[in-house]
Amino acid sequence: MKLFLVRHAEGEDVIENWQTPQTHLSSKGKIQAEVLGKLPRFKVIDKIITSDWKRTKETAEIVAKTLNKPVKVVGGIEERHQSSRIYGLSRIDPIAKQYSEEAMQNRNNWGWKWDIEEESFNDVVLRSQAFKEYAIKKYSQKSILVFSHETFIRLFIATCIFGENWGDDYFRRFYRSLTIEVTGISLLVYREDHKVWKLWYLNDYSHLGFVKAAR
Repeated sequence: MKLFLVRHAEGEDVIENWQTPQTHLSSKGKIQAEVLGKLPRFKVIDKIITSDWKRTKETAEIVAKTLNKPVKVVGGIEERHQSSRIYGLSRIDPIAKQYSEEAMQNRNNWGWKWDIEEESFNDVVLRSQAFKEYAIKKYSQKSILVFSHETFIRLFIATCIFGENWGDDYFRRFYRSLTIEVTGISLLVYREDHKVWKLWYLNDYSHLGFVKAAR
């Protein structure tokens, strides 16, 4: 099984405001998605799946139109759920600044939540484990294009590589070393004969160099 893990394209007002589950793609993000859909490597894709968050689903739909493939929405692969008090705020709002400061202070506590609405990082790890088992069971011998979000993709890769040892310090160091840019592509391959995951490449966003030319 091959999993092409792709972060969504750029959302609206990403620099100024805290993104929400309802954030749409920016005009630049739509062009990024169009460029993404033209990549030759995706000609082998059997199925496209996406989270149900707007910017991710919109990215998947633009790519799917080019590839002439249906899109399936799958629960559990969305970004870490945060407080509704944060969503949509200006990044210079005092509450947003307080949130960022407290998150940084608690960065080593993976059970931390700012309020009861939130997910902890441990919660997202459990989601990533569930998706790993789902993918192995559902998509044996298939090539799947997965549209998701930075935190989930980073945790999913770490979960696949480290297996049951996701709670140790090496797992967390590995997670923190990963960066996933908008439309960054990572390829994970599951060797079913050996029951082992291989990370073939990480965060390839070289195609973004064509975005200006596409305008």
